[in-house]
Amino acid sequence: MSEVREGQCLCGTVTVTIPAARVGVGACHCQTCRRWCSGPWMAIQAPEAVIRGDTLKVYRSSAYAERGYCGGCGSHIYHRPQLGPELAIAAGLFADDGLVLTHEIFHDHKPAFYRFDEPTVKRGALSMALEWVPRFLWRRFTGRTVN
Repeated sequence: MSEVREGQCLCGTVTVTIPAARVGVGACHCQTCRRWCSGPWMAIQAPEAVIRGDTLKVYRSSAYAERGYCGGCGSHIYHRPQLGPELAIAAGLFADDGLVLTHEIFHDHKPAFYRFDEPTVKRGALSMALEWVPRFLWRRFTGRTVN
């Protein structure tokens, strides 16, 4: 087995390399992600990802986060907070061999017209806020991303 997993956008001009051991896929059901994807945002957390490509564009999607996409074909590439090392890479960029849906966030915002059969860890908006608001406040006021 290769030590890395390689993926690319539809037109192939943006490539992403992540460790092969990163197989857990998360789904975000928040309204912003559903607007962006017309469904849940499916991603692999990989802060060490290497992203290359001249057509990579960045869109600031909120006061705290940005999203990367290919300016050539429009493929979604990543989501990340502007302050911090976290990086969620689009799961669809990679071959699906070995990938496993492990968790869902903003599950309380999921519309009724779809569901997943796989057993996953499900977190709601309050749970996410309790984890992330202190982290973002710490980073904003200290300029550090340690926590």
